[in-house]
Amino acid sequence: MFEDFEIFQLQEGSAREQSHFSLNIEGHDYKGMVHDGKIHWYHPHPKQKIEEEHLSAVESQVFNLMNENIES
Repeated sequence: MFEDFEIFQLQEGSAREQSHFSLNIEGHDYKGMVHDGKIHWYHPHPKQKIEEEHLSAVESQVFNLMNENIES
């Protein structure tokens, strides 16, 4: 579905610390963050390159991976 999924922290150690992610879909790199139960994609947004059905599956997998990271 996608490759090179990575989770990283911005503003680590501060009250505003948040988990962000990066991934690669079909050779295109995307980044974003999960906030208030939603994925906020940075530019470019993957829906510019992939179909909505595939994007929904990608977002479900991102939620799963982010939740696994938070629980660890």
